[in-house]
Amino acid sequence: MTARAVLLLCIGLLVSPCFSTQKPPGHASPEFYFTRLIYPSGDFFGGFRRGGGSWAVDYPEADYKFMWGVERMTNISVHPNENAVEVLDPRLFDFPYLYIVEPGRGGGMNLNPVQVKQLREYLDRGGFLHIDDFWGLYELSNFQREMRKLFPDRPVEELTLDNEIFHVFFEVDKVMQIPGVQAACNGGRTWQDPSDTRPRIFGITDNNKRVKVVITYNSDLGDAWEHMDEPCYPELYSGQAYRMGINFIVYAMSH
Repeated sequence: MTARAVLLLCIGLLVSPCFSTQKPPGHASPEFYFTRLIYPSGDFFGGFRRGGGSWAVDYPEADYKFMWGVERMTNISVHPNENAVEVLDPRLFDFPYLYIVEPGRGGGMNLNPVQVKQLREYLDRGGFLHIDDFWGLYELSNFQREMRKLFPDRPVEELTLDNEIFHVFFEVDKVMQIPGVQAACNGGRTWQDPSDTRPRIFGITDNNKRVKVVITYNSDLGDAWEHMDEPCYPELYSGQAYRMGINFIVYAMSH
């Protein structure tokens, strides 16, 4: 059996010809909800996306395909469907993990002071934020502007591979660039912006060195989750994206 077939089997895409998102009767109540954060942005083109903003890139397919894999590879009981919440939704505090995609595109994520206060409180109370899929120095600058609003007292620092977050479930021993589906399936370059092509994983930590925010810069884990069952998308990238994503979830649930 090939490595791709093993991965596909592990996350259940070879088990059934139809992918039901309904749990069977008597299934344990969910222990984990993959929660995507709906944020305001100045992205003009975001208005043409499902849901009306950059927050909805790859939504909902990336979310529920990733959850199928998480449940099958970890035995964590997950909510099988998408779960998107707005920054000011009081339900925000019900979920230990939030996912943000493309915060730097166009006008970028643009939180107002009330939203900043709510999200900072969520993180200070033990929440975890994963930020994914933004590329190059311009988008990095947009992102850093928002982080300064959210954490004026905390630096954004590059995480080294000895950090616990890379070893809490799977052993992640390299920072691999995870390309978007078009680049991966066309066999071309894996980066999107020539101003900065190196993949890096940044983080923001608290006084106890707990990672509050993890940032997968110059990579697109969401595309790897969404398109892992397409023959053209290399197993090398989808496997790494699942391993990293699962590590982030387990870390969020245990720290």
